[in-house]
Amino acid sequence: MIRLRLVTLVALTVIAGALSAGTTRASAILTFAVLAGLGAGYLAQTRHPPVNLIRVVLALSLFWPSFAMARRVVQSSASGQLPPDTSIVTGIARTPSVARSTGGTMFELSAVTADGIPIGRPVTVQVQMPDRRTGPTFGQQVRVMAKMGTASPALNPGEDRLGPPPAGLFLARDIQTLPSHSLASWWGRLTGYARDLVELHARPLLSYKAFGFLEELLLHRRLFGTVDRHLFSITGTSHLLAISGLHLSLVFAVMSMLLGLMFSERSTGRTLAPLVATFVYLAFIDFPLSADRAFVMLCVLAVTRMSGGHVGRLASLSWAALVLTAVDPASVFDIGLQLSFASVAGLSFIGEPLSHLVRVSGRLARGLLSSLCSTTGASLPAAALAVSTFHVLAPIALLANIVAIPAVSLLLIGLLTWSVFLLTIPSLAALVAPVLNGASSILFGCLELLGRIPGSHRNVPAPSPFLLLSLGILFGVVILSVDNRQRLGQRRHAGVPVAAAAILVSLVWAFGTVPFDTRVTFPVVEQGSVILVHTKGIGTWLCLFNTDGKAANRAARALAALGVNTLDVVVVAGSPADLPDQLDALFGLLAPSHVYLPSQYACTPIPGLDTRFQSTIASLGTNEMVTVETGSATIRAGNAGQSGPTLALVTAALVGRAGPAASLSANSPGFAYDTSTGMIQVLTTDAASSLSLTQTGCISVFTRGSRCWVASDPRR
Repeated sequence: MIRLRLVTLVALTVIAGALSAGTTRASAILTFAVLAGLGAGYLAQTRHPPVNLIRVVLALSLFWPSFAMARRVVQSSASGQLPPDTSIVTGIARTPSVARSTGGTMFELSAVTADGIPIGRPVTVQVQMPDRRTGPTFGQQVRVMAKMGTASPALNPGEDRLGPPPAGLFLARDIQTLPSHSLASWWGRLTGYARDLVELHARPLLSYKAFGFLEELLLHRRLFGTVDRHLFSITGTSHLLAISGLHLSLVFAVMSMLLGLMFSERSTGRTLAPLVATFVYLAFIDFPLSADRAFVMLCVLAVTRMSGGHVGRLASLSWAALVLTAVDPASVFDIGLQLSFASVAGLSFIGEPLSHLVRVSGRLARGLLSSLCSTTGASLPAAALAVSTFHVLAPIALLANIVAIPAVSLLLIGLLTWSVFLLTIPSLAALVAPVLNGASSILFGCLELLGRIPGSHRNVPAPSPFLLLSLGILFGVVILSVDNRQRLGQRRHAGVPVAAAAILVSLVWAFGTVPFDTRVTFPVVEQGSVILVHTKGIGTWLCLFNTDGKAANRAARALAALGVNTLDVVVVAGSPADLPDQLDALFGLLAPSHVYLPSQYACTPIPGLDTRFQSTIASLGTNEMVTVETGSATIRAGNAGQSGPTLALVTAALVGRAGPAASLSANSPGFAYDTSTGMIQVLTTDAASSLSLTQTGCISVFTRGSRCWVASDPRR
């Protein structure tokens, strides 16, 4: 018989209610009906139906209060934004300022007044400074003079997200620090000074990679650029750069070893002292949200240990989820929190059972296989969420994490110790610095080697909701089976769930893919125009006309969500802006083989571009076009004289043009993209239509054989 604790039933219902707040009321009713059906099925197999009926009814009764509470948070976040004509806001800095790799500095501000008028409820906004000067510290009160930025609507594949809308963007012109004597502002100035002091002394001693790890892992500041971050993404190790459960667990473990000698084995101080020391580190990095949630989970485990009672892993995980949801209902929409819980659950209910099956003589082999089992367990459920959100499938992540997790753990401990030496014994820190530099270079080299293995990673379209629901149910069955293995028997067929999941994934992806001969896609960008062409014979072409860095980054992420992995040719025409940022985004996500730039920009080397990509750059003259002709297709793209950047495509089943005042050919199926107005005319084998990107979102035109159609699902 399956047994569930009351806290697990309540946590499941409360989380489901909060998640339903990001959908329609009909979906919430359907979710409640599914939970009620699962509860009825649970009652049917228990030995004590009357008692369990009370528990199930109690849990279900909390669904709608959780739904209402989360809906209130979502609606207040949506309706509490500042008016679009706001020019001056005052408030408290919620995060320290972060210098972005693409230029400028950003921080979060909890605004309390707008143009001198108090706001009924504080509104969180993202303040973007025009340069890389140092912004306010955590807890400081500031006045910002600027204008509201326009939020980009979710019109491309992969841009839709459940939950509250992102914080409003405030483009700052000037920032003034106001007198503030609160404890938060005092602490923010102190920690900001300490981090600046560490940076000042560490910069001349550490290499770029080691200094980047110091910033990312220890000081909670961003340094690595787009290409470096993409390296962690394609190897499935990007979670190592976010200060969360792994980092706090390491700090807690180190503090337990250092402070545990001061207390007896069963003393409460043996647990509380490392917990307090971990909280001090959390305060030192100014309480980042991901670390705050990890600290709550750590506190739940610490309280469980101090209570002395036996609490299972599922119950502990349920308590942590319930506490986090009750404190902040909107946290259930955070992908970082979802990945953390999925990884912990996978480690506990897949990794550990698999490691128990290891029957190998030899300590080294047994340790290696146990580490592989643990990494596999933590990676499998997290991979499903990562593919759905980030559209990157990295099979190499299993091997990469076996290498990276111990390396980053040792590196974090080494950087923490080294920073103490840096401030107390500088001569000793100078002697140890080459070791940190070498370790960082070796870790980067291993990740680069793993990322270059064929098949190590792929951009894939988002899985269907049916697939995610099926995998979620399957994972739930695995959790219940492991948590009740003493009741169900020791010998189970452990490979059956994994095989079923693999077959299900293969079938859904195989039958969900749309076959085509030619695909032309028009992503939505704010500045300029972007066209993707994929056809047999000429390969995959991407054309960017008059774009900037933000437009190229948005287009690259949309194409990654479509499953595009490589580009044969990239043509940048017109008058591009922020060219190094555009190229970083393209090389980071889509790995182009040849890039054609206007001749005035194609200098060698291009400032700010990674040296590995300089050899792919070629010059494109003012009136020059890049042309490829095959037996079945012809494509021309570039600057066509005075008319500006244009594209022309001719295949056996499609004729298309893009450019200012482009006209539609009436002789055969085709398209005409007027880049000056953003209107697209499409003539298919069934009908003719005129579409606007700003209203319909990303548009894809397909051909197969003699048939031409507009995609009903833009993700495919």
